[in-house]
Amino acid sequence: MPSTRLLARALSALTALSLAGVAAAQSPVAESDFGLATRVGLSFGVILLINLVLGGGLYLLAPDYTRRMVSEIRDDAGAAFLWGLLTGIAVPIALVLIAITIIGLLVTIPGLIALFFVGLIGNAVTVCWIGTLLTGHEGPDGTAVGVGALVLALVGAIPVLGNLVTTLLGFFGLGVVGHDLYTSWQG
Repeated sequence: MPSTRLLARALSALTALSLAGVAAAQSPVAESDFGLATRVGLSFGVILLINLVLGGGLYLLAPDYTRRMVSEIRDDAGAAFLWGLLTGIAVPIALVLIAITIIGLLVTIPGLIALFFVGLIGNAVTVCWIGTLLTGHEGPDGTAVGVGALVLALVGAIPVLGNLVTTLLGFFGLGVVGHDLYTSWQG
C-alpha cells in the first residue's frame, strides 16, 4: 500500500502557506475613520513631542553627559553602532535565555527594566547627535535638539521605512550609552 505521509505533509504545508497569505493580506493598522494623511500627521506630532521631551530633557538635565556621548559617536561611529547592536539585540536575547531558569528571572526582570531606560537615554542621545550633525554645531544645544527631533519625527512618520531608519539610527545612541554603562561598571 502506498504511503500517504508525503501527501499529508504537502497538504499541511499548503494549508500553512495559505493561512500565512491570508494573514499577510490583512491590514496591519486597525480600521479607523482617519485617512492616511491624518494618521501620518498624528504620528509625526506624537514622535516630534516624544523626541523633544527626551532630547531636551537629557540636554537640560545632563548637558556634559550629552556632549560627551555625542562626541563619542562623532569620534567612532562604527564602534557606537556595533555596541548598539550588542546592547539592543544580544543583551535582550541573553536576558531571555537566562530567564529560562527560575533564578534567572531575578536577573532578567531588572535587566530588561534597565535596558528600557538605557534605550530611552540612547534615543535622546540620538536626537542630539542628529541635530548637531545637521546644524553643524560642535556640541548639542537647543537648536540642535529641535532640529534633531524634527528630522527624526519626519523620518519616523513614514509608514514602514521610517521605523527601520529610526531604529538603525537609534543604535548609535544606544551603543554609546551601553558602552559608557559597561565601562563604568568595569571600573
